[in-house]
Amino acid sequence: MRESERVLGVVYTPPEVARAMVERALGPLVRGKSAAEILALRVCDPAIGEGVFLVEVVRVLAEHLHAAWQAAGNQRAIAEARRAVVPCIAGVDIDTHAVVAARGVLGDADLRVANALALDWSAAWPAVFARGGFDAIVGNPPYIRQEQLADKAALRGYASYDGVADLYVYFVELAHRIARPGGRYCLITPNKWLTAAYGRGLRELLAARGSVEGIVDLARTAVFADADAFPSIVWGTVGVVGAPAIRATRSEADVSVADALDEAGLPHPRERWQGDPWHIDVPADRALIDRLEARWPSLGSVIGRPSRGVVTGFNRAFVIDRATRDALLAAEPTAAPLIRPFVKGRDVRPWLPAQVERWILLIDRGTSLEPLPAIRAHLEGFRAALEPRPATWDAATRWSGRKPGAYRWYELQDPVGELAASRAPRLLYQDIQTGPACCLDDTGLVPDTTVWILPGGERYLLAVLNSALYGWYARRRFAPALNGAVRPKFEYLRALPIATPPDATRAAIAQLVDQRLALEGARRRGEAGTDAVTRELDAAIDDAVLDSYELSAAERARVIAG
Repeated sequence: MRESERVLGVVYTPPEVARAMVERALGPLVRGKSAAEILALRVCDPAIGEGVFLVEVVRVLAEHLHAAWQAAGNQRAIAEARRAVVPCIAGVDIDTHAVVAARGVLGDADLRVANALALDWSAAWPAVFARGGFDAIVGNPPYIRQEQLADKAALRGYASYDGVADLYVYFVELAHRIARPGGRYCLITPNKWLTAAYGRGLRELLAARGSVEGIVDLARTAVFADADAFPSIVWGTVGVVGAPAIRATRSEADVSVADALDEAGLPHPRERWQGDPWHIDVPADRALIDRLEARWPSLGSVIGRPSRGVVTGFNRAFVIDRATRDALLAAEPTAAPLIRPFVKGRDVRPWLPAQVERWILLIDRGTSLEPLPAIRAHLEGFRAALEPRPATWDAATRWSGRKPGAYRWYELQDPVGELAASRAPRLLYQDIQTGPACCLDDTGLVPDTTVWILPGGERYLLAVLNSALYGWYARRRFAPALNGAVRPKFEYLRALPIATPPDATRAAIAQLVDQRLALEGARRRGEAGTDAVTRELDAAIDDAVLDSYELSAAERARVIAG
Protein backbone atom coordinates (compact mmCIF):
# COMPACT_ATOMS: atom_id res chain seq x y z
CA MET A 1 0.00 0.00 0.00
CA ARG A 2 1.36 3.43 -0.96
CA GLU A 3 1.73 6.04 1.81
CA SER A 4 -0.84 8.20 0.00
CA GLU A 5 -3.30 5.30 0.12
CA ARG A 6 -2.83 4.92 3.87
CA VAL A 7 -3.40 8.66 4.43
CA LEU A 8 -6.51 8.58 2.23
CA GLY A 9 -7.95 5.64 4.17
CA VAL A 10 -7.77 3.26 1.22
CA VAL A 11 -8.69 -0.39 1.83
CA TYR A 12 -8.90 -2.19 -1.51
CA THR A 13 -11.69 -4.71 -1.97
CA PRO A 14 -11.03 -8.32 -3.03
CA PRO A 15 -12.64 -9.03 -6.45
CA GLU A 16 -14.85 -11.81 -5.09
CA VAL A 17 -16.34 -9.40 -2.54
CA ALA A 18 -16.94 -6.70 -5.15
CA ARG A 19 -18.51 -9.31 -7.45
CA ALA A 20 -21.04 -10.44 -4.85
CA MET A 21 -21.95 -6.85 -3.96
CA VAL A 22 -22.37 -5.76 -7.57
CA GLU A 23 -24.65 -8.70 -8.25
CA ARG A 24 -26.68 -7.76 -5.17
CA ALA A 25 -27.03 -4.16 -6.34
CA LEU A 26 -27.64 -4.75 -10.05
CA GLY A 27 -29.65 -7.97 -9.98
CA PRO A 28 -33.11 -6.33 -9.87
CA LEU A 29 -32.06 -3.83 -12.55
CA VAL A 30 -30.80 -6.31 -15.15
CA ARG A 31 -32.70 -9.56 -14.71
CA GLY A 32 -35.03 -10.13 -17.64
CA LYS A 33 -34.30 -6.71 -19.16
CA SER A 34 -33.89 -5.91 -22.83
CA ALA A 35 -30.61 -4.80 -24.36
CA ALA A 36 -31.87 -1.23 -24.61
CA GLU A 37 -32.85 -1.18 -20.93
CA ILE A 38 -29.47 -2.52 -19.87
CA LEU A 39 -27.54 -0.04 -22.02
CA ALA A 40 -29.57 2.81 -20.54
CA LEU A 41 -28.33 2.06 -17.01
CA ARG A 42 -25.81 4.34 -15.34
CA VAL A 43 -23.80 2.91 -12.42
CA CYS A 44 -21.39 4.89 -10.24
CA ASP A 45 -18.62 4.15 -7.76
CA PRO A 46 -17.90 7.40 -5.87
CA ALA A 47 -14.59 6.10 -4.44
CA ILE A 48 -13.22 3.93 -7.22
CA GLY A 49 -9.77 3.05 -5.88
CA GLU A 50 -8.27 0.89 -8.61
CA GLY A 51 -11.65 0.15 -10.15
CA VAL A 52 -12.47 -3.32 -8.84
CA PHE A 53 -16.19 -2.56 -8.41
CA LEU A 54 -16.54 -1.03 -11.86
CA VAL A 55 -14.74 -4.02 -13.38
CA GLU A 56 -17.45 -6.22 -11.84
CA VAL A 57 -20.18 -3.82 -13.01
CA VAL A 58 -18.88 -4.21 -16.58
CA ARG A 59 -18.86 -7.98 -16.18
CA VAL A 60 -22.44 -8.18 -14.85
CA LEU A 61 -23.85 -5.72 -17.38
CA ALA A 62 -22.02 -7.43 -20.24
CA GLU A 63 -23.27 -10.89 -19.25
CA HIS A 64 -26.87 -9.73 -19.11
CA LEU A 65 -26.55 -7.68 -22.30
CA HIS A 66 -25.11 -10.70 -24.10
CA ALA A 67 -27.99 -12.85 -22.82
CA ALA A 68 -30.50 -10.22 -23.98
CA TRP A 69 -28.90 -10.13 -27.43
CA GLN A 70 -29.07 -13.90 -27.69
CA ALA A 71 -32.70 -13.95 -26.58
CA ALA A 72 -33.43 -11.50 -29.39
CA GLY A 73 -31.56 -13.65 -31.93
CA ASN A 74 -28.48 -11.42 -31.97
CA GLN A 75 -25.28 -13.49 -31.91
CA ARG A 76 -22.82 -10.70 -31.10
CA ALA A 77 -19.85 -11.80 -28.96
CA ILE A 78 -19.43 -11.26 -25.21
CA ALA A 79 -16.33 -9.15 -25.88
CA GLU A 80 -18.48 -6.75 -27.87
CA ALA A 81 -20.95 -6.63 -24.97
CA ARG A 82 -18.14 -5.65 -22.62
CA ARG A 83 -17.15 -2.77 -24.87
CA ALA A 84 -20.77 -1.71 -25.26
CA VAL A 85 -21.43 -1.31 -21.52
CA VAL A 86 -18.34 0.78 -20.67
CA PRO A 87 -20.33 4.03 -21.21
CA CYS A 88 -22.73 2.78 -18.51
CA ILE A 89 -20.16 3.31 -15.75
CA ALA A 90 -18.91 6.40 -13.96
CA GLY A 91 -16.57 6.93 -11.08
CA VAL A 92 -14.76 9.44 -8.91
CA ASP A 93 -11.69 9.33 -6.69
CA ILE A 94 -9.64 12.01 -4.99
CA ASP A 95 -6.42 10.08 -5.73
CA THR A 96 -5.04 10.76 -9.23
CA HIS A 97 -2.92 7.60 -9.13
CA ALA A 98 -5.98 5.47 -8.42
CA VAL A 99 -7.94 6.99 -11.30
CA VAL A 100 -5.04 6.47 -13.71
CA ALA A 101 -4.76 2.82 -12.60
CA ALA A 102 -8.51 2.32 -13.02
CA ARG A 103 -8.46 3.81 -16.51
CA GLY A 104 -5.73 1.37 -17.39
CA VAL A 105 -8.11 -1.47 -16.56
CA LEU A 106 -11.42 -0.01 -17.74
CA GLY A 107 -10.36 1.84 -20.85
CA ASP A 108 -12.47 4.75 -22.07
CA ALA A 109 -14.69 4.97 -18.98
CA ASP A 110 -15.97 8.21 -17.48
CA LEU A 111 -13.67 8.35 -14.43
CA ARG A 112 -12.80 11.66 -12.80
CA VAL A 113 -10.40 12.99 -10.19
CA ALA A 114 -12.50 14.87 -7.63
CA ASN A 115 -13.58 15.02 -4.00
CA ALA A 116 -16.82 13.07 -4.18
CA LEU A 117 -18.19 14.62 -0.98
CA ALA A 118 -17.73 18.19 -2.28
CA LEU A 119 -18.47 17.60 -5.97
CA ASP A 120 -21.42 19.23 -7.76
CA TRP A 121 -22.70 15.96 -9.15
CA SER A 122 -25.56 17.34 -11.21
CA ALA A 123 -23.15 19.71 -12.97
CA ALA A 124 -20.62 16.93 -13.53
CA TRP A 125 -23.19 14.52 -15.03
CA PRO A 126 -26.10 16.69 -16.25
CA ALA A 127 -27.57 14.00 -18.51
CA VAL A 128 -27.66 11.49 -15.66
CA PHE A 129 -29.33 13.92 -13.27
CA ALA A 130 -31.81 15.09 -15.88
CA ARG A 131 -33.33 11.61 -15.42
CA GLY A 132 -33.06 11.71 -11.61
CA GLY A 133 -29.59 10.32 -10.89
CA PHE A 134 -27.64 7.11 -11.16
CA ASP A 135 -29.37 3.75 -11.33
CA ALA A 136 -26.97 2.15 -8.86
CA ILE A 137 -24.19 3.12 -6.48
CA VAL A 138 -21.58 0.57 -5.42
CA GLY A 139 -18.27 0.83 -3.67
CA ASN A 140 -15.96 0.77 -0.69
CA PRO A 141 -15.63 4.32 0.70
CA PRO A 142 -12.42 5.44 2.42
CA TYR A 143 -11.97 4.66 6.10
CA ILE A 144 -10.50 7.78 7.67
CA ARG A 145 -11.35 9.94 10.66
CA GLN A 146 -12.40 13.43 9.61
CA GLU A 147 -10.28 14.95 12.41
CA GLN A 148 -7.35 14.35 10.05
CA LEU A 149 -8.85 16.65 7.42
CA ALA A 150 -7.96 20.33 7.19
CA ASP A 151 -11.27 21.37 5.57
CA LYS A 152 -14.57 20.00 6.85
CA ALA A 153 -16.85 22.64 5.31
CA ALA A 154 -18.38 20.28 2.76
CA LEU A 155 -19.11 17.65 5.43
CA ARG A 156 -21.19 20.02 7.55
CA GLY A 157 -23.79 20.10 4.79
CA TYR A 158 -24.62 16.43 5.32
CA ALA A 159 -27.58 15.43 7.49
CA SER A 160 -25.41 12.66 8.98
CA TYR A 161 -22.67 15.10 10.03
CA ASP A 162 -20.92 14.41 13.33
CA GLY A 163 -17.66 16.00 14.38
CA VAL A 164 -15.89 12.65 14.86
CA ALA A 165 -17.55 10.46 12.22
CA ASP A 166 -15.45 8.52 9.73
CA LEU A 167 -15.69 9.66 6.11
CA TYR A 168 -17.52 6.52 5.00
CA VAL A 169 -20.63 7.76 6.86
CA TYR A 170 -21.02 10.60 4.36
CA PHE A 171 -20.59 8.28 1.40
CA VAL A 172 -23.63 6.28 2.54
CA GLU A 173 -25.64 9.52 2.59
CA LEU A 174 -24.07 10.53 -0.75
CA ALA A 175 -25.41 7.34 -2.32
CA HIS A 176 -28.90 8.53 -1.40
CA ARG A 177 -28.20 11.94 -2.91
CA ILE A 178 -26.93 10.79 -6.28
CA ALA A 179 -29.12 7.73 -6.91
CA ARG A 180 -32.42 8.23 -8.72
CA PRO A 181 -35.70 7.31 -7.01
CA GLY A 182 -35.77 3.54 -7.30
CA GLY A 183 -32.00 3.41 -7.70
CA ARG A 184 -30.01 0.76 -5.87
CA TYR A 185 -26.98 0.93 -3.58
CA CYS A 186 -24.63 -1.60 -2.04
CA LEU A 187 -21.67 -0.36 0.04
CA ILE A 188 -19.09 -2.01 2.25
CA THR A 189 -17.99 0.03 5.27
CA PRO A 190 -16.79 -0.53 8.84
CA ASN A 191 -19.65 -1.77 11.01
CA LYS A 192 -19.17 1.01 13.59
CA TRP A 193 -22.00 3.12 12.16
CA LEU A 194 -24.46 0.50 13.36
CA THR A 195 -23.84 1.26 17.03
CA ALA A 196 -21.37 4.15 17.48
CA ALA A 197 -22.57 7.50 18.78
CA TYR A 198 -21.24 9.22 15.66
CA GLY A 199 -23.48 7.01 13.51
CA ARG A 200 -26.72 8.35 15.01
CA GLY A 201 -27.23 10.91 12.25
CA LEU A 202 -26.76 8.26 9.56
CA ARG A 203 -29.05 5.80 11.32
CA GLU A 204 -31.74 8.48 11.62
CA LEU A 205 -31.35 9.32 7.94
CA LEU A 206 -31.64 5.68 6.85
CA ALA A 207 -34.61 5.14 9.16
CA ALA A 208 -36.39 8.19 7.75
CA ARG A 209 -35.72 7.14 4.15
CA GLY A 210 -36.71 3.53 4.80
CA SER A 211 -34.30 2.44 2.08
CA VAL A 212 -32.30 -0.30 3.80
CA GLU A 213 -33.19 -3.81 2.69
CA GLY A 214 -30.38 -5.79 4.24
CA ILE A 215 -27.21 -5.69 6.31
CA VAL A 216 -24.47 -8.27 6.77
CA ASP A 217 -22.02 -7.73 9.62
CA LEU A 218 -18.71 -9.27 8.52
CA ALA A 219 -16.70 -8.46 11.65
CA ARG A 220 -15.82 -12.15 12.12
CA THR A 221 -14.74 -12.54 8.51
CA ALA A 222 -11.23 -11.73 7.24
CA VAL A 223 -12.41 -9.70 4.26
CA PHE A 224 -9.33 -7.50 3.93
CA ALA A 225 -5.98 -9.25 4.28
CA ASP A 226 -4.04 -6.21 5.50
CA ALA A 227 -6.62 -4.14 7.37
CA ASP A 228 -8.61 -4.58 10.56
CA ALA A 229 -11.76 -2.90 9.29
CA PHE A 230 -14.57 -5.00 10.91
CA PRO A 231 -16.65 -4.52 7.76
CA SER A 232 -20.34 -4.61 7.07
CA ILE A 233 -22.33 -4.47 3.85
CA VAL A 234 -25.54 -2.47 3.55
CA TRP A 235 -27.82 -2.40 0.55
CA GLY A 236 -31.23 -1.13 -0.47
CA THR A 237 -33.35 0.95 -2.84
CA VAL A 238 -33.46 4.74 -2.70
CA GLY A 239 -36.82 6.47 -2.59
CA VAL A 240 -38.73 3.27 -1.87
CA VAL A 241 -39.75 2.28 1.66
CA GLY A 242 -38.86 -1.35 2.03
CA ALA A 243 -40.61 -4.26 3.70
CA PRO A 244 -41.65 -3.87 7.36
CA ALA A 245 -38.48 -5.69 8.44
CA ILE A 246 -34.82 -5.27 7.50
CA ARG A 247 -33.04 -8.56 6.93
CA ALA A 248 -29.76 -8.63 8.84
CA THR A 249 -27.23 -11.22 9.91
CA ARG A 250 -23.82 -11.59 11.52
CA SER A 251 -21.72 -13.71 9.22
CA GLU A 252 -19.54 -16.48 10.61
CA ALA A 253 -15.82 -16.61 9.84
CA ASP A 254 -16.08 -19.62 7.50
CA VAL A 255 -18.91 -18.20 5.35
CA SER A 256 -18.03 -16.49 2.07
CA VAL A 257 -19.28 -12.96 1.43
CA ALA A 258 -21.38 -14.21 -1.49
CA ASP A 259 -23.07 -16.82 0.72
CA ALA A 260 -23.57 -14.29 3.52
CA LEU A 261 -25.33 -11.93 1.10
CA ASP A 262 -27.48 -14.77 -0.21
CA GLU A 263 -28.63 -15.77 3.28
CA ALA A 264 -32.03 -14.37 4.05
CA GLY A 265 -30.93 -13.03 7.42
CA LEU A 266 -33.21 -12.50 10.37
CA PRO A 267 -35.99 -9.90 10.22
CA HIS A 268 -35.47 -6.81 12.36
CA PRO A 269 -38.57 -4.60 12.56
CA ARG A 270 -37.93 -1.34 10.75
CA GLU A 271 -39.60 0.73 13.47
CA ARG A 272 -37.17 -0.68 16.04
CA TRP A 273 -34.14 0.65 14.16
CA GLN A 274 -34.20 4.43 14.43
CA GLY A 275 -31.45 6.64 15.85
CA ASP A 276 -30.42 4.33 18.70
CA PRO A 277 -27.86 1.59 17.98
CA TRP A 278 -28.84 -1.06 15.44
CA HIS A 279 -28.02 -4.39 17.08
CA ILE A 280 -28.16 -7.54 14.96
CA ASP A 281 -29.58 -10.12 17.38
CA VAL A 282 -31.11 -13.54 17.14
CA PRO A 283 -34.66 -13.38 18.57
CA ALA A 284 -33.87 -15.18 21.84
CA ASP A 285 -30.92 -12.86 22.58
CA ARG A 286 -33.01 -9.83 21.71
CA ALA A 287 -35.84 -10.95 24.00
CA LEU A 288 -33.50 -11.53 26.95
CA ILE A 289 -31.66 -8.22 26.54
CA ASP A 290 -34.97 -6.37 26.16
CA ARG A 291 -36.24 -7.95 29.36
CA LEU A 292 -33.10 -7.18 31.33
CA GLU A 293 -33.00 -3.58 30.13
CA ALA A 294 -36.66 -3.10 31.01
CA ARG A 295 -36.33 -4.77 34.41
CA TRP A 296 -33.11 -3.22 35.73
CA PRO A 297 -31.50 0.23 35.74
CA SER A 298 -28.51 0.85 33.48
CA LEU A 299 -24.93 1.15 34.72
CA GLY A 300 -24.86 4.74 33.51
CA SER A 301 -27.75 5.63 35.81
CA VAL A 302 -26.31 4.07 38.96
CA ILE A 303 -22.63 5.05 38.83
CA GLY A 304 -20.64 8.12 37.87
CA ARG A 305 -19.02 8.47 34.50
CA PRO A 306 -15.77 6.49 34.16
CA SER A 307 -12.43 8.10 33.43
CA ARG A 308 -9.70 7.09 31.04
CA GLY A 309 -6.18 6.60 32.31
CA VAL A 310 -3.22 8.91 31.80
CA VAL A 311 -1.82 10.07 28.45
CA THR A 312 1.86 11.05 28.76
CA GLY A 313 2.59 11.87 25.13
CA PHE A 314 6.03 10.28 25.55
CA ASN A 315 6.24 7.26 27.85
CA ARG A 316 10.02 6.98 27.67
CA ALA A 317 10.34 10.14 29.75
CA PHE A 318 7.54 9.69 32.28
CA VAL A 319 7.43 5.90 32.79
CA ILE A 320 10.40 4.67 34.81
CA ASP A 321 11.81 1.41 36.11
CA ARG A 322 12.70 0.52 39.68
CA ALA A 323 16.32 1.62 39.44
CA THR A 324 15.34 5.08 38.20
CA ARG A 325 12.58 5.35 40.80
CA ASP A 326 14.96 4.41 43.63
CA ALA A 327 17.57 6.89 42.45
CA LEU A 328 15.05 9.73 42.21
CA LEU A 329 13.58 9.00 45.65
CA ALA A 330 17.03 8.76 47.18
CA ALA A 331 17.81 12.22 45.80
CA GLU A 332 14.37 13.70 46.54
CA PRO A 333 12.26 11.84 49.11
CA THR A 334 9.62 14.58 48.90
CA ALA A 335 8.89 13.46 45.32
CA ALA A 336 7.24 10.25 46.56
CA PRO A 337 3.63 11.49 46.00
CA LEU A 338 4.47 12.13 42.33
CA ILE A 339 5.99 8.69 41.70
CA ARG A 340 3.16 6.17 41.48
CA PRO A 341 2.85 2.55 40.29
CA PHE A 342 1.70 2.57 36.64
CA VAL A 343 -0.57 -0.11 35.14
CA LYS A 344 -1.50 -0.83 31.54
CA GLY A 345 -4.43 -2.69 30.06
CA ARG A 346 -2.47 -5.94 29.97
CA ASP A 347 -2.01 -5.69 33.75
CA VAL A 348 -5.76 -5.69 34.40
CA ARG A 349 -6.87 -9.19 35.42
CA PRO A 350 -10.12 -10.43 36.91
CA TRP A 351 -10.41 -9.39 40.56
CA LEU A 352 -6.91 -8.00 41.18
CA PRO A 353 -4.36 -6.22 38.96
CA ALA A 354 -1.03 -7.81 38.19
CA GLN A 355 1.99 -6.74 40.19
CA VAL A 356 3.97 -4.21 38.15
CA GLU A 357 7.56 -3.03 38.14
CA ARG A 358 6.99 0.34 36.48
CA TRP A 359 6.18 3.77 37.84
CA ILE A 360 4.98 7.05 36.39
CA LEU A 361 6.09 10.60 37.12
CA LEU A 362 2.65 12.10 37.70
CA ILE A 363 3.51 15.67 36.69
CA ASP A 364 0.10 17.22 36.11
CA ARG A 365 -0.71 20.73 34.92
CA GLY A 366 0.51 23.36 37.37
CA THR A 367 3.11 21.17 39.09
CA SER A 368 6.31 23.04 39.95
CA LEU A 369 9.65 21.28 39.53
CA GLU A 370 11.67 23.98 41.29
CA PRO A 371 11.93 21.96 44.52
CA LEU A 372 12.57 18.77 42.49
CA PRO A 373 15.81 19.28 40.54
CA ALA A 374 16.50 15.54 40.17
CA ILE A 375 13.17 14.93 38.43
CA ARG A 376 13.70 18.01 36.28
CA ALA A 377 17.16 16.76 35.30
CA HIS A 378 15.70 13.36 34.38
CA LEU A 379 13.07 14.97 32.13
CA GLU A 380 15.61 17.39 30.61
CA GLY A 381 17.22 14.38 28.98
CA PHE A 382 14.10 14.03 26.84
CA ARG A 383 13.25 17.70 26.39
CA ALA A 384 13.33 17.80 22.59
CA ALA A 385 10.76 14.98 22.46
CA LEU A 386 8.61 16.60 25.19
CA GLU A 387 8.18 20.12 23.83
CA PRO A 388 4.60 20.86 22.68
CA ARG A 389 4.37 21.84 19.03
CA PRO A 390 3.82 25.61 18.72
CA ALA A 391 0.55 26.75 17.17
CA THR A 392 2.57 28.67 14.57
CA TRP A 393 4.56 25.62 13.44
CA ASP A 394 4.32 24.75 9.75
CA ALA A 395 2.24 21.55 9.66
CA ALA A 396 4.17 20.38 6.58
CA THR A 397 7.41 20.33 8.59
CA ARG A 398 8.05 17.41 10.93
CA TRP A 399 7.93 18.26 14.65
CA SER A 400 10.14 16.17 16.95
CA GLY A 401 8.12 16.79 20.10
CA ARG A 402 4.55 16.29 21.28
CA LYS A 403 1.23 17.56 19.95
CA PRO A 404 0.13 21.18 20.47
CA GLY A 405 -1.45 21.95 23.82
CA ALA A 406 -1.59 24.21 26.87
CA TYR A 407 0.98 22.20 28.82
CA ARG A 408 4.57 22.90 29.72
CA TRP A 409 7.33 20.71 28.32
CA TYR A 410 7.77 18.76 31.58
CA GLU A 411 4.05 18.16 32.22
CA LEU A 412 1.98 15.20 31.10
CA GLN A 413 0.39 15.84 27.74
CA ASP A 414 -3.26 15.59 28.85
CA PRO A 415 -4.69 16.76 32.18
CA VAL A 416 -4.84 13.99 34.76
CA GLY A 417 -8.43 13.13 35.61
CA GLU A 418 -9.59 13.04 39.20
CA LEU A 419 -10.27 9.31 39.07
CA ALA A 420 -6.89 8.57 37.50
CA ALA A 421 -5.06 10.43 40.27
CA SER A 422 -7.25 9.16 43.09
CA ARG A 423 -5.97 6.84 45.82
CA ALA A 424 -9.52 5.84 46.81
CA PRO A 425 -10.84 2.35 45.91
CA ARG A 426 -11.74 2.08 42.22
CA LEU A 427 -12.63 -0.55 39.65
CA LEU A 428 -10.39 -0.89 36.59
CA TYR A 429 -11.27 -2.53 33.30
CA GLN A 430 -9.51 -2.86 29.96
CA ASP A 431 -10.12 -0.81 26.85
CA ILE A 432 -9.95 -4.10 24.89
CA GLN A 433 -11.20 -7.29 26.52
CA THR A 434 -10.94 -10.91 25.42
CA GLY A 435 -13.21 -11.85 28.33
CA PRO A 436 -14.59 -10.35 31.54
CA ALA A 437 -11.67 -8.63 33.31
CA CYS A 438 -12.37 -6.08 36.00
CA CYS A 439 -10.20 -5.60 39.07
CA LEU A 440 -10.31 -3.74 42.35
CA ASP A 441 -7.56 -1.23 43.05
CA ASP A 442 -7.30 0.16 46.57
CA THR A 443 -3.55 0.84 46.46
CA GLY A 444 -3.39 4.05 44.40
CA LEU A 445 -2.30 2.68 41.03
CA VAL A 446 -2.23 5.10 38.09
CA PRO A 447 -3.64 3.53 34.88
CA ASP A 448 -2.60 4.38 31.35
CA THR A 449 -4.98 5.24 28.53
CA THR A 450 -5.75 1.56 27.77
CA VAL A 451 -7.56 1.31 31.11
CA TRP A 452 -10.94 2.68 32.16
CA ILE A 453 -11.73 3.58 35.76
CA LEU A 454 -15.05 3.37 37.61
CA PRO A 455 -15.45 5.18 40.92
CA GLY A 456 -15.80 3.18 44.13
CA GLY A 457 -14.96 -0.39 45.02
CA GLU A 458 -18.48 -1.83 45.13
CA ARG A 459 -18.17 -5.62 45.40
CA TYR A 460 -21.47 -6.47 43.75
CA LEU A 461 -20.55 -4.44 40.65
CA LEU A 462 -17.13 -6.13 40.59
CA ALA A 463 -18.90 -9.50 40.60
CA VAL A 464 -21.17 -8.46 37.71
CA LEU A 465 -18.27 -7.14 35.60
CA ASN A 466 -16.41 -10.46 36.01
CA SER A 467 -19.45 -12.65 35.38
CA ALA A 468 -20.56 -14.90 32.55
CA LEU A 469 -23.60 -12.66 32.15
CA TYR A 470 -21.37 -9.65 31.50
CA GLY A 471 -19.31 -11.62 28.96
CA TRP A 472 -22.47 -12.73 27.16
CA TYR A 473 -23.85 -9.19 27.04
CA ALA A 474 -20.49 -7.71 25.94
CA ARG A 475 -20.23 -10.00 22.92
CA ARG A 476 -23.65 -8.82 21.75
CA ARG A 477 -23.46 -5.11 22.52
CA PHE A 478 -19.85 -3.90 22.49
CA ALA A 479 -17.74 -2.93 19.49
CA PRO A 480 -15.58 -5.79 18.15
CA ALA A 481 -11.79 -5.85 18.25
CA LEU A 482 -9.25 -8.34 16.93
CA ASN A 483 -9.38 -12.06 17.67
CA GLY A 484 -12.86 -12.03 19.16
CA ALA A 485 -12.14 -9.28 21.68
CA VAL A 486 -14.52 -6.39 22.40
CA ARG A 487 -14.12 -2.71 23.26
CA PRO A 488 -16.30 -1.74 26.25
CA LYS A 489 -16.51 1.98 25.48
CA PHE A 490 -18.74 3.79 27.92
CA GLU A 491 -21.29 4.62 25.24
CA TYR A 492 -22.00 0.86 25.18
CA LEU A 493 -21.16 -0.08 28.77
CA ARG A 494 -23.48 2.55 30.20
CA ALA A 495 -26.49 0.55 28.93
CA LEU A 496 -25.46 -2.61 30.82
CA PRO A 497 -28.40 -3.57 33.08
CA ILE A 498 -27.39 -3.68 36.74
CA ALA A 499 -29.68 -5.75 38.94
CA THR A 500 -30.72 -4.36 42.31
CA PRO A 501 -31.03 -7.41 44.53
CA PRO A 502 -32.17 -7.21 48.16
CA ASP A 503 -29.58 -5.98 50.65
CA ALA A 504 -29.08 -9.47 52.06
CA THR A 505 -28.33 -10.89 48.59
CA ARG A 506 -25.97 -8.04 47.79
CA ALA A 507 -24.15 -8.56 51.10
CA ALA A 508 -23.84 -12.30 50.46
CA ILE A 509 -22.32 -11.66 47.02
CA ALA A 510 -19.97 -9.06 48.51
CA GLN A 511 -18.79 -11.65 51.03
CA LEU A 512 -18.10 -14.12 48.21
CA VAL A 513 -16.16 -11.44 46.34
CA ASP A 514 -14.03 -10.66 49.39
CA GLN A 515 -13.22 -14.36 49.63
CA ARG A 516 -12.35 -14.38 45.94
CA LEU A 517 -10.04 -11.37 46.33
CA ALA A 518 -8.19 -13.05 49.19
CA LEU A 519 -8.00 -16.32 47.24
CA GLU A 520 -6.63 -14.54 44.16
CA GLY A 521 -3.81 -13.13 46.22
CA ALA A 522 -3.01 -16.57 47.60
CA ARG A 523 -3.23 -18.15 44.15
CA ARG A 524 -0.77 -15.65 42.70
CA ARG A 525 1.62 -16.32 45.56
CA GLY A 526 1.60 -19.96 44.47
CA GLU A 527 -0.07 -21.36 47.58
CA ALA A 528 -1.10 -25.01 47.19
CA GLY A 529 -4.69 -26.14 46.69
CA THR A 530 -6.04 -22.84 45.40
CA ASP A 531 -6.99 -23.86 41.85
CA ALA A 532 -9.91 -26.13 42.74
CA VAL A 533 -11.22 -23.68 45.33
CA THR A 534 -10.96 -20.88 42.76
CA ARG A 535 -13.13 -22.79 40.29
CA GLU A 536 -15.73 -23.51 42.95
CA LEU A 537 -15.83 -19.92 44.14
CA ASP A 538 -16.02 -18.53 40.60
CA ALA A 539 -19.00 -20.80 39.92
CA ALA A 540 -20.67 -19.73 43.16
CA ILE A 541 -20.26 -16.03 42.30
CA ASP A 542 -21.55 -16.59 38.77
CA ASP A 543 -24.60 -18.45 40.10
CA ALA A 544 -25.28 -15.71 42.61
CA VAL A 545 -25.08 -13.02 39.93
CA LEU A 546 -27.44 -14.95 37.65
CA ASP A 547 -29.84 -15.40 40.58
CA SER A 548 -29.76 -11.68 41.27
CA TYR A 549 -30.91 -11.01 37.69
CA GLU A 550 -33.87 -13.37 38.12
CA LEU A 551 -33.06 -15.43 35.03
CA SER A 552 -35.19 -18.37 34.03
CA ALA A 553 -33.62 -21.78 33.51
CA ALA A 554 -33.67 -21.29 29.73
CA GLU A 555 -32.14 -17.83 30.04
CA ARG A 556 -29.41 -19.12 32.35
CA ALA A 557 -28.57 -21.88 29.89
CA ARG A 558 -28.35 -19.34 27.07
CA VAL A 559 -25.99 -17.11 29.01
CA ILE A 560 -23.77 -19.97 30.17
CA ALA A 561 -23.55 -21.31 26.60
CA GLY A 562 -22.03 -17.98 25.63
